[in-house]
Amino acid sequence: MQSNTAALFTSGPLAHLLDLALRVQSSGGALSLDDEVRRYVRVTGTPGAGGAECPARAGAALLDLVGDLLADGAPVTVPGEFRQKLARAAEGTGEAEYLHTLAGIVRVLDGGPPAEYDELPMNGWEAGEVFPHLCGFTVHLTDDLESATFADAVRSHLAAEHPFCGQSVAPLAAEAQRALVLFPDGSSQRENLLSTIPWVSPDALRELLRTVDEHLLGEHA
Repeated sequence: MQSNTAALFTSGPLAHLLDLALRVQSSGGALSLDDEVRRYVRVTGTPGAGGAECPARAGAALLDLVGDLLADGAPVTVPGEFRQKLARAAEGTGEAEYLHTLAGIVRVLDGGPPAEYDELPMNGWEAGEVFPHLCGFTVHLTDDLESATFADAVRSHLAAEHPFCGQSVAPLAAEAQRALVLFPDGSSQRENLLSTIPWVSPDALRELLRTVDEHLLGEHA
């Protein structure tokens, strides 16, 4: 029977956590591993956000499991790409030891209180995980050169998606509501979202919601 275990290493929490560690290393001290793991813990605890289907504790357990497999020399095929990333992240430390250490960091930080956004703002990857549809809408605004106003751009997007817009409209509106609840004022939105969603503002999010409601009442009532 063909094994499909390679996906365990190329996507999901193992790959995500290793990529975070490598991003910290390549930042030249601009990023903190603890802060990036705290963001990871926060994302996995956010209902509906990317990666939330696998809690942080499960990610830590996978790190420990792979560390045990590598230490024991078990006959498991680990993709070369993952081994190369792991070697870079470990920086001369034993690969199994490094995975266990990273798992311990995740486990400790997962056991503490969630990081507040005013203490640890969202960065680009976290905003992309929590607000993928708002981030994706940025592409539509960039490509749409005919709309005179923001509301016109939203209407254009809805018209292009109609009549199958239900698949994108509901999550887009839900993310707009979530952004307003988490970051109700312009200052907090700029601090947490502006680098990833350059059009974001309380007024723009409310305009998006009003236009979505207008479309739903007019086309789907």
